Amino acid sequence: MKSLFDSLPQEQIVYEGFKYITDEKDIPSVIKELEKDKYIYLDTEVATKDLDNIDVFSDKIRLIQLGNEEKIFVIDAFKLNQTIVTSFLKDIFRDRGVIGHNLKFDLKFLKTNYNVSVDTVFDTMIASQILSKGSETDRHSLKAVSNRFAGEDIDKKLQKSDWTSSTLTKDQLIYAAEDIKALRKIFKSMLDRLNEGYTLQKSSKISQIFNLHNPVALLEMAFLPVLVDIELAGMSVNIKVLNSLLEENEKTFQNLYFEFKKNYQIDPFSPQQVANYLVNKLNIKLPKTEKGSYSSQDSVLKNYIDLEEVRLLISIRTVKKIIDKLREIKGFVKDGRVYGEFRQIGASTGRMASMRPNLQNIPASLKKVFQTEKGYKFIIADYSQIELRLAAEYTGDENMIKAFSEGLDLHRLTASVITGRRYEDVSSEDRKLAKAINFGLIYGMSPKSLVEYAKVNYDVEISIDEAKEFHKNFFEYYKNFGQWHNTVKSYLQKHRNIEVSTLLGRKLLAYRFTDAVNYPIQGSGSDLLKMAVVLYYKNKDESSKIVNLVHDEIVIESQEDSIEKNVEILKEAMEKAGKRVLKKVPVAFEVNISNVWEK
Repeated sequence: MKSLFDSLPQEQIVYEGFKYITDEKDIPSVIKELEKDKYIYLDTEVATKDLDNIDVFSDKIRLIQLGNEEKIFVIDAFKLNQTIVTSFLKDIFRDRGVIGHNLKFDLKFLKTNYNVSVDTVFDTMIASQILSKGSETDRHSLKAVSNRFAGEDIDKKLQKSDWTSSTLTKDQLIYAAEDIKALRKIFKSMLDRLNEGYTLQKSSKISQIFNLHNPVALLEMAFLPVLVDIELAGMSVNIKVLNSLLEENEKTFQNLYFEFKKNYQIDPFSPQQVANYLVNKLNIKLPKTEKGSYSSQDSVLKNYIDLEEVRLLISIRTVKKIIDKLREIKGFVKDGRVYGEFRQIGASTGRMASMRPNLQNIPASLKKVFQTEKGYKFIIADYSQIELRLAAEYTGDENMIKAFSEGLDLHRLTASVITGRRYEDVSSEDRKLAKAINFGLIYGMSPKSLVEYAKVNYDVEISIDEAKEFHKNFFEYYKNFGQWHNTVKSYLQKHRNIEVSTLLGRKLLAYRFTDAVNYPIQGSGSDLLKMAVVLYYKNKDESSKIVNLVHDEIVIESQEDSIEKNVEILKEAMEKAGKRVLKKVPVAFEVNISNVWEK
């Protein structure tokens, strides 16, 4: 069988720079052309009936684009035997690196369509995000990245064309090949920028294949294949518990809603009606938004919780949020599991973001919905007081480092410092206050902001004078934090922005003081979690799956007879990652085993 381009003039084949593969007999020649390369470029086009709801478990790869520095091959998977394609892909990706853009998409389809895994990757989208230093204005599509790093504008109009057709157009095939050409130019430019200022310190497979030295880039590239497996693993859901909770909360909501409307003659979900009632009937002084309307957010109304109307209104909103979350989860249940999606770098700090559904914002009361099947258990682990430990390491504050080294409870210690009470005499209320102080003040909160933060997040009431006193005592004891904050403020007064860095070396640009003191700590936490996950994944038992990650928490599903083994592997990984990031501060974490995602 001849390929489409056998009928084209020779000069056009050379000009287009690729070969369209529709015959199994051409596969050996593809292997021969690529077998000497340490890495190859990859892209795919997927045939789907619904472009807005691509299904990785049912939709199929139509084209597989592969290339090196000279040749490009566009392989039509619909024209070839699936067994042959599977064997070819496993052979071509063995001990070889892969470069692509938004590779998570391609790797998930390679896994579901052909059971092919790739463990050594360089993703130009991830690289772009790292190099942007957290910029919120930079875009990271292939089109935007090609323009920014190669100075070329590529046409993406055919991205959503019909890839299900039995015969693809010449324009579609050219479009598919062009992405490989773009990747060649982008990769070289990115590699130079990523490596700037770094030398090879510890060789790894990723470093050797791509000549990549940047520690943050190495971590993110190692993490990407793990994230592919996390998304494909899904998380087990007890649909009976979910439906029961949903029914229960819907009944509660109906009763509360009609009670409120009957008693007060207003719609609790009409911002204007609610605001007018609160201001005119209850004489509540509501703050105004930037648009001039009244704000009746829960954070404002909590100050008036003693009023029946306000209490009922907040209850209605709370139950409605629970219902919305349960419906969101239920909408993504497939064969008893929820397959969430993650943006690997979903925030400026490098933290991930979760969606479809969001598995990182599950309220504690709803975690019971996630239950393992018979014969399995969850291993739930999280780092203890990790942000404070990272902050102590980052600032080098002697008192905080000493406290962690001696195994003291930092919240209790801070309570002692700000109140003047002995460490042994600190009450649970004192400790709760200190928790608000610690997490508020390390990120540069003013006394006024601290008052609101303590009330809204910890239900602790303090006066502005008390906040000022606590603020003074905190920075007098933890001196390095005050010095750090003053240095940042002084720099930002003279410059438009400041470049900060995580403990691993992730560079981030900050324009505001609060961001400048937040980014290095939260970013270091993100680096630490990803490193622990990568280390665990290298040694984990095959019976276990990482099923969710929530900022400083790792959730693993394991067969019961492998629990002990996987717990030890996880502990070792978390300890090892902790010691790589924290040099002066001891790392601590908790590990729990349960049938339910609850601690």
